[in-house]
Amino acid sequence: MEYNFFEQFAGADLDRLSDCLTAIRKAGLTLDKHTMAGVNQSSGNVWVANEAWVGCVYCSIGFDVQWSYSCRECGEEFDFDTYAELEAFEEANTDDCTSCRTEEVTA
Repeated sequence: MEYNFFEQFAGADLDRLSDCLTAIRKAGLTLDKHTMAGVNQSSGNVWVANEAWVGCVYCSIGFDVQWSYSCRECGEEFDFDTYAELEAFEEANTDDCTSCRTEEVTA
């Protein structure tokens, strides 16, 4: 049985997927066999993720494109306007995030 990737996208979902793909291209990222996409049935957001990326990109029903990072420790989610901002946050919060950090960070 063949799977049709586009069956999960209807109407404006295709426009939101297109906006995500545009953001991916602007970020200099590539799509490959490890790239996944879908529609969040709770929020209506269209998302695209790849295991090689730090986070994922999504487009809301209001057509706002954001990059999302989920803390590996506590699961807290953080949104960013660009993939570069997401990467910088991840670099500064490798072991934990600002929500689950238990130690004071001194500069």
